[in-house]
Amino acid sequence: VAAHFGGSRTPLVISWPKVIKPDKQPRSQFHHLCDIVPTIYEAVGIKAPSIVDGVAQDPVQGVSMVYTFANASAAERKPVQYFENMGSRGVYKDGWFAGTLGPRIPWAPNATRISTWDPDTDVWELYNLTADFSQANDLAQQLPGKLEEMKAAFLVEAAQNQVLPVGAGLYTWYYHPEEAPRSPLTEWNLFEGQTRIAESNAPLFRSGFSTHSAIQVDVPANASGVLYAMGGTGGGFTVFMDGGYLHAEYAATGLYRYKAKSASPLPAGAAKIGVALIFEAPAPPPAVQAATLTLSVDGKVVGTA
Repeated sequence: VAAHFGGSRTPLVISWPKVIKPDKQPRSQFHHLCDIVPTIYEAVGIKAPSIVDGVAQDPVQGVSMVYTFANASAAERKPVQYFENMGSRGVYKDGWFAGTLGPRIPWAPNATRISTWDPDTDVWELYNLTADFSQANDLAQQLPGKLEEMKAAFLVEAAQNQVLPVGAGLYTWYYHPEEAPRSPLTEWNLFEGQTRIAESNAPLFRSGFSTHSAIQVDVPANASGVLYAMGGTGGGFTVFMDGGYLHAEYAATGLYRYKAKSASPLPAGAAKIGVALIFEAPAPPPAVQAATLTLSVDGKVVGTA
């Protein structure tokens, strides 16, 4: 969420024993992740190159923090910093912060909100961080002029940093997933020890897209191991063997898990494993599609979910 610092304001410790003399005074100057590289460049005396391998480089964003190393109370040198994540927006400027949640409210049902979202009608909040560290006192109503100044500052930074149009990150993630990058392939040869291929180059196991997969495999007795997996810590889809049994699992956000398992162990030998993930007819957002997962071995259904 770009609209508030919860989850994004984090401690930073810088250690440089030959140069920095430790003290007990925290540095309260406002800085952001993009200030790390300029800090290292200044510390080691490197000027950011304007061309690398014949390619002109974008300007390095950020402000070095070296000036704070020996002076805890040094005047802050970073005047402004924007934040944006899928329509959620925020901007810091000279001790003030303004932000708006955009189309998604944390931990809330957002489908209807996203489908009707208009960034021009978003409600912004305003905070004086020098007096309100935890963003508890929204001053937007009391200081509308200041709020408009901050919103204008966001647009300037957004234009300079390729953020516009606001909410573009939602385009293939929510509004038009059918336009997201995908592989044109229909067959993959996966081998033991292979660690990862990019999702855009892999079989398309994604919500709303029906898939049929046929896996040619030589099954050892009491086989255990992953045949393939798609996703990450937030959810995904996997097909695997465990103690000879064939398993598949579809997990959404880590909270909802749907599992299929063969009724009996697979016999040792060559087998053709089928995995069908069939979604109901597509419906426009914010509808949620149901799906049926079917496992088969040599054409015989052995498990469903």
